[in-house]
Amino acid sequence: MPGIDGGMLRAWRRARGWDVPEVARQLRHAAREAGVDVAAPAGLVRMIYAWERGDHELSERYELLYRALGFVPPAASWPAGADNAEAEEEDVDRREFQIAALGLLAGTLVPARRVSGAVTAAHAAQLQAVADDLWIRDWAVSGAALLREAVSRYADARAMLDDGSYTSQVGGTLQAATAELAAFAGWAAFDAGTQELARALLTEAAILAGGEPVLSAHVYAMMALQSISLARSGGSKGRAREALRFLAQAADVARHERSPRLHAMIWMRRATAAAVLEDDREVRYGIMNARRELDRGDHPADPHWAGFVTPAEVTGHEAAARSSQGRHADAGRLFRDVLGDPELPLRNRVLYQARLAASLAAAGDSGEADAEGLRVLEALAGPVRSARILRELGPVRERATPGSEFAGRFDLLAAS
Repeated sequence: MPGIDGGMLRAWRRARGWDVPEVARQLRHAAREAGVDVAAPAGLVRMIYAWERGDHELSERYELLYRALGFVPPAASWPAGADNAEAEEEDVDRREFQIAALGLLAGTLVPARRVSGAVTAAHAAQLQAVADDLWIRDWAVSGAALLREAVSRYADARAMLDDGSYTSQVGGTLQAATAELAAFAGWAAFDAGTQELARALLTEAAILAGGEPVLSAHVYAMMALQSISLARSGGSKGRAREALRFLAQAADVARHERSPRLHAMIWMRRATAAAVLEDDREVRYGIMNARRELDRGDHPADPHWAGFVTPAEVTGHEAAARSSQGRHADAGRLFRDVLGDPELPLRNRVLYQARLAASLAAAGDSGEADAEGLRVLEALAGPVRSARILRELGPVRERATPGSEFAGRFDLLAAS
């Protein structure tokens, strides 16, 4: 269908660690579950290569199957939705097939696992330690680099939770660890650009969290971050309002928690959502309250994963808000302030360097934008792997001089 670039399909496939025959196998499995016919394996492999090269457009039937596997096409390729009466009435069969295809997602989030023997407190503690380690490693290499491991670990935990034998006391600890792993897997999927998989995993994490304040608030805040990202890239006020609703849920469930970093995270994300809605008062209010929370100092109740919530991170959110408001000079100055923090985790440093490059490009300084962008590309070709960060460089690529070093290296990395 119009609007889906073959390079996007290729990048999505590689982010999942699949070769073309594996995509063909997955599509045929999804088709069988949905009760629809598709090409034979060899023919489907040839079709996938043609779609990725841009030789042919993806048909609606195959797009829906790709969506069932977690691929999210650009909004422009889809009907307007519930607000468009003509689209609602357009084709009942198409909508029924879409529902069937997307319904596969819940059953294919993780591969099946077998569980033998009793699940002990030691098993649950080990799973929690794995989750803690994944969050720490994310700061250095970014979630996309850990996606396959995270989904595998969640599959193990979910199998223990669903099919294992354990006491009620172990069950509570096991469920909490499983929720934490689902949350990280959702975050990693978001960082890798597989948005439907991310939302599905985060939704599972929210359910498994069972209302536990800190974990529930964290999951809602991540769902808000995803909504803000989609709002910024697509100009959707609806997504920004969705983010504010998630953040209201986070604030409500955490209302009795004493962690300054937890509350600061919620406030700073409210500011970035408000910026998309062009509400400058709420932007300033959110940033002010985030800083006030951090002024309270460290607290024993601060969760380990909230170590990234620092004054520099609040400044980074303020800069992102100014960028969304079109105040690119202010955003660039603030991004430089953030990058001056020697304690900034590597993943976040690369992210804010990419956003600085985008602000410079938007302000018309293409030379500096290319220079900053090249530093980001060097990191993305090395220790940090993040489709999300690469997308931040999109505005720089759009304004780059044809044949420039930045343009060539960006295109090479995007195609890899």
